[in-house]
Amino acid sequence: MTWTRRVAESDTPYGRTRMQHTWPAIAQVAEVCPDVAEATFRVACGLPPTREQRGLEEVLAEAARDGAPHTPAPQLLDLRPASDLYDEVDWHDARAVRASIDNLLDRRRRRGYVPHLSASLLLGGRRRPGADEPATVQIGGSLIVADAEEVASPLSGVVEARGGAGMPLVLRHAVEGLEFWTCWWGLDDTPPVAATVPAGAPLGRAGASEEKDPLGSCVQVQVHRTARMATWPPPRAVPPSARQVWSHLSPDPARLLGFTESPAATPTIDDVVSVRRRHIARSQRNYYRTPMNLVRGRGVWFHDEDGLAYLDSLNNVTHVGHAEPRVTAAATRQLRKLNTNSRFVYPQIASYVQKLVATLPDPLEVVFLVCTGSEANDLALRIARQVTGRQHIVNIDGAYHGNTGVVTGISPNRYKGPGGAGAPATTHEVVIPDRYRSTYGYDDTDAGVKYARDAAAVIERITADGRPPAAFIAESLMGSGGNIVFPDGYLDGVFTAARRAGALCISDEVQVGVGRLGPWWGFELQGVVPDIVTMGKPLGNGHPLAAVVTTREIADAFDTGMKYFNTFGGNPVSCAIGEAVLDIVEQDGLRENAVSVGGYFAQSLRELQQRQPLIGDVRAEGLYLGVELVRNRTTKMPATEQAFMVTELMKERGVIVFPNGVHDNVLKIKPPMTFRREHVDLYVDALDEVLSLPELRSAVQS
Repeated sequence: MTWTRRVAESDTPYGRTRMQHTWPAIAQVAEVCPDVAEATFRVACGLPPTREQRGLEEVLAEAARDGAPHTPAPQLLDLRPASDLYDEVDWHDARAVRASIDNLLDRRRRRGYVPHLSASLLLGGRRRPGADEPATVQIGGSLIVADAEEVASPLSGVVEARGGAGMPLVLRHAVEGLEFWTCWWGLDDTPPVAATVPAGAPLGRAGASEEKDPLGSCVQVQVHRTARMATWPPPRAVPPSARQVWSHLSPDPARLLGFTESPAATPTIDDVVSVRRRHIARSQRNYYRTPMNLVRGRGVWFHDEDGLAYLDSLNNVTHVGHAEPRVTAAATRQLRKLNTNSRFVYPQIASYVQKLVATLPDPLEVVFLVCTGSEANDLALRIARQVTGRQHIVNIDGAYHGNTGVVTGISPNRYKGPGGAGAPATTHEVVIPDRYRSTYGYDDTDAGVKYARDAAAVIERITADGRPPAAFIAESLMGSGGNIVFPDGYLDGVFTAARRAGALCISDEVQVGVGRLGPWWGFELQGVVPDIVTMGKPLGNGHPLAAVVTTREIADAFDTGMKYFNTFGGNPVSCAIGEAVLDIVEQDGLRENAVSVGGYFAQSLRELQQRQPLIGDVRAEGLYLGVELVRNRTTKMPATEQAFMVTELMKERGVIVFPNGVHDNVLKIKPPMTFRREHVDLYVDALDEVLSLPELRSAVQS
């Protein structure tokens, strides 16, 4: 039976999906050692290991006890992606990594150990499917030693290959009638072929390391079951999807090398998903059918437990980049000094709100600091209702304004979606000013005025019915509604109508503010000044920090004697982080970058649209973009199923994407503000590759 057929017919506890991932590794080994691959296939299918496999594990443990005495055990060196080693170091900088490793190890005797089958961020790369998957998992254990240090054999053996020129020294061992082979990479001055090396005798000296070697001198040791595998030569590192196969092909050499400590276990993706299913409510859904286990972020990249990298095109939370050192430093400095609630007086809150208000036009000058955008919008509605003495709110169909009970009631994205109960009696929608799908299209130069006129008619009608609105609330660019960029004149027209009816105008900048669209605040692009501005996600770069800013007149009218207090909003640490974010946006020119890179992104996507018929529309403002997928450009049939397929396929290519919009068919793009043109090219190339796949091409209707 062929290996391909064996995989196709596999019906085991692991299932076909798991076998499809392990199949390439089995096939690779099958070409060299069919007998070993057969045993591995059994284990990969969930069947018990063979007696021979169990026997070798027992022999290795016995040999470790009876072999040559070891020098003091080496120190465990954790190179996994979540390791603290990388917190303050750029892992692409070999010299910096080596200096950190040297600081961790005993300087008198530089000796460390990197465990078998551990993933290393030093081997990491962008996730790719199939044969292009980065090899981040090392096979065998690695001894970190001093240059030219002599390395001894833990047990007697016969040299079958001397090594050198990138090849390993290979020893054959026989213990209790069972033969196995060890490979030693990185040794110089090794014994000749056919020489017998007694236990404890030297095998050679560690080769001199070069400046580009982040580990310094390193001897990698592997155990193999056949001579052919040992002299193949076997790979020194394999993709994460091959780890399970190689755990049975190559036993752990740790005890042979004198290492008895077990590295601390970290939760795997299966562990985390299991806990989520047991203890996290199903309504708190995660991205992806088969999610990755993220352990680190840096700049515009995520990194998972296996060292695979993912370009983050989705995260407007980490506004100035993942793990931004200046933000981290600001938080750490303040945590060491003071953190308390905002009813105490401390300088950080004054410093922060002054900088925040300086980004806003007059008369917006009074700040309420809270923790989340949902809280900010909830408070904004409370202010508007109290100040006006009214209850009714005008919103835009398709909008999302948060997850509290109050703002869910003004979020059609929720109350009209699955499980929603419809709009409350106090909520009144106006049509989405969507120039792709709604009444007034891209060819209508007066679209903004016309959409505003239709919104004004809603406001006039409910006012005439005795239900005058307290507020009109709108994002300055609709995010969850499908990345809708408002036509010129839209907000000006609706604000005018709302104020004529005695309503306040609220600009929701939770997703699009802090320079993402170019100016500090999105409403500036429409030439308006709201009565209340709400802010959230980007203010704290992932730390919970949000705000409501309004005029002195409105703030005073809200103060009827009832205190407003927020325990964590505006605490000293949050303020220090918020100030650092504003400084970085200004000092690093990130608003200008949003315009420049965002413009290049839009142009690149529109060029892609010309050759990919699944793309119906591209809309963009700064670094907030949307790609609407349709099965038919004439009928604009939403390609909802295909949008979720694109999400999964892009993930397999190391790019984070997810759909939103009324039909869940718009790829939302809102990356960290540090996105550059080279990142745009990676995104567009990956999307082009995915949209060219037959299963997506075939979805297009002529």
